[in-house]
Amino acid sequence: MDSVFLVFGYGIPKDILKDENYNFYLRMVFNKIYSFVMENKIDKPIIITCGGETDMLKPYKRTEADEMIKLFSAFIKERPFLDPITKNWLFIPENKSLSTLENLLNSNKIVQKRKIKKANFFIFCEQTREHRIKVLAKKILDKNYNFLTVPIDFDVSATRYLPQEFLAKKEKAELEHSLWALQSPKNLKKHHEVFVDKIEYLRKEGAKVQVETLKKWWEQKLNELKN
Repeated sequence: MDSVFLVFGYGIPKDILKDENYNFYLRMVFNKIYSFVMENKIDKPIIITCGGETDMLKPYKRTEADEMIKLFSAFIKERPFLDPITKNWLFIPENKSLSTLENLLNSNKIVQKRKIKKANFFIFCEQTREHRIKVLAKKILDKNYNFLTVPIDFDVSATRYLPQEFLAKKEKAELEHSLWALQSPKNLKKHHEVFVDKIEYLRKEGAKVQVETLKKWWEQKLNELKN
């Protein structure tokens, strides 16, 4: 049975190689993948990094997926003793998604195109998204795929410390909107447009005030997402 590791991205920092959050997150992810690979003698794990063009810096061409592979590659390169172990690891960028829902849908398409009939999925995510991802993964992934969410509380930015009531409200509204989006292609298109609007709004407001701007955007969208 194949082993597939999904690594969800969360924005694109100015320099991912120096970013505190991403370094902590991806080092934790790497170690968990490493442990599972070694314990279960897996030769060719499939690691799908997920996230599209959410870049806040012009020309807005970087993707979360490619940036995460960049950091993974640098981490491995700095440790030559890992070469014999990681040489057969397959890193695949899923670089079209703008939301958690799209992360799952597009990753599932990648696996389906590889004609993988049975697989164990491990989904790495930021801790506050765990419930939403569990619900969506159960609906999206093929019934022959087993999955386990692996939440990691890596975020030490101001976003992580927004009021708990606000974060809970946001998660509830986004889950409801995602479930609504799955009901039809038309709804999915509208879902995508919501997140295109989010990226455009953040770029217009500027990266330096991103936490405050993001909270403001979500506050405006929470009621809309219910419709």
